[in-house]
Amino acid sequence: MPAVEVPEGYTLIVEGPARVRVASGSVEVFGAELSSNSEVSVEPFRALPFYARELSRLEVEQGKFWFVRGSTVPSSWVKAAEDIASTKPRRVVVVGDIDSGKTAFTTLLLNTLVGDGVRVAVVDADVGQKSIGPPASLGMGLARSQVASLCDVPFEDGFFIGSFTPAGLIHRSVVGSLLLAQRAERGGAETVLVDTAGWVREWGGRELKLAETLALQPDYVVFVGERGEVSQVLRPISGFFSTLLVEPAQVLRQRSREERREYRRHLYRRWFAGASEVVLQLERTPVAYTALFNGVALSKEEVERAEELLGVRISYAERTDNTLVIFSEEQPRATDLAKSVFSVSEVRVLTGVELLYNVVALASREKLLEGLGIVTGFNSSKGELRVYTAARQKEGMVLMLGNYKLNPATFDEIIIEKNPVLI
Repeated sequence: MPAVEVPEGYTLIVEGPARVRVASGSVEVFGAELSSNSEVSVEPFRALPFYARELSRLEVEQGKFWFVRGSTVPSSWVKAAEDIASTKPRRVVVVGDIDSGKTAFTTLLLNTLVGDGVRVAVVDADVGQKSIGPPASLGMGLARSQVASLCDVPFEDGFFIGSFTPAGLIHRSVVGSLLLAQRAERGGAETVLVDTAGWVREWGGRELKLAETLALQPDYVVFVGERGEVSQVLRPISGFFSTLLVEPAQVLRQRSREERREYRRHLYRRWFAGASEVVLQLERTPVAYTALFNGVALSKEEVERAEELLGVRISYAERTDNTLVIFSEEQPRATDLAKSVFSVSEVRVLTGVELLYNVVALASREKLLEGLGIVTGFNSSKGELRVYTAARQKEGMVLMLGNYKLNPATFDEIIIEKNPVLI
C-alpha cells in the first residue's frame, strides 16, 4: 500500500477500523512516541491523531484519514498531564461529558506517567463505550508501555454491572471502581487512572461522580470540558479534592447512538470468540443480582399443594423473600389462596423462556470477571442452565445476571423494560 507523507508539524487523523504502520520518520499519538516500523490498530468508530514530529511516511490500511495543521492535543492537556505526573499521584479520576475527550486525556496522562517510569493501571468505568473489557462492565488494565489508545492496555480484570448504562446502578459502578483500583494496586500499580462514564448531567450523573470520587479518594480529579458544562459536578467535588479543568478536545469524532451500538457489537464478537455452550448446575452455582435461585426450594409436598391451589403442573418452585416463584407451562387460576397459604405477597409464574438470551457474567474468587455469557437454555426440573460463553470453567464460579438480552447469532442487544427474572 502506498505510504501517506505527513509533513513535520501536521497531524494525520485516522478513523477506524484501520491499521497504521510508521514506514519512516517519527510520530506521536497522545504522547506515545512511535518510530519506524511501529504499528497501531484503530478501533471502529474511533479516530487517532498521528502528529508528525518530523517528515514521516505512514501506511494506512483501511479506514479513512485527513490532515490537520499542528497538533490536535491542547497545550493545556500537556501541561496538566506534566504537572500531575510530577507529583507521582496514587489515584486520578477523569470526568467529562460524552465525546468530550476524557478518554484521550486519560491516554495522554498514562503515557506521560509511563514515560517517567511509573507503573500505571487504568480503570475504564465507561460501561457503554469500552476501551478495556466487555460492555456492561468496568474494566481494569495494567500498562506495560506507552499506548496509542486505551484499547491497547491489556485487560486484567473487570466488574460486571449488568447494563451498558450506570443509571439505576450507581452503587455497582462505585463498588466496581474501588475494587478494581485496589486490585490494580495489589498488582503493583503505582498510579491508578479512572476514566469515568460520560454522564455528568442530571441528578444521577452528578451523584455517580460524587460517589465515585468519595469512594476512590483520588489525589486529583480532572474535568475535561467547558466550565458551564461541568460546573454542577466540579463545584461540589472541588470541596473535597484537588481539581483541574482542561478544555475539551479540539478535534473529535462525534458518534451517533447507532454507531455506539455497533461498536458494542464489535466488542461482543471479540469477547465471545471461541465461545461454546456449557451446562451449569444451579445447585452448585451461586447467582448474583437477583433473588431467583437463591430462595428456599419447596418440598415435594409443598409443590403438590401449590399445584392443587393454582391448578397447574409445576417443574420447580421456590419461596424468595415475599414472592412464590413457580416454573410452569400453564397459566394458573386465581393466586390469592396460594398467597395466603404460603404467606407471600406475590406469586410469580415463569416458563423458563424469560431466561433465554439473558446476558450474564461469570466471576470467581480469582477474577471478578472471567467473561460474559448468554443463556441459551434452562431445564427447570433438573436445575440446569445452558450458557454460551468463552470463559474458562472453574470450580466455585458465580453467575451474575444482567438486565438485558443479547442475540448470540448477531449480538444485537434486546432491551427489556422490566426483566421478569430480576426478582
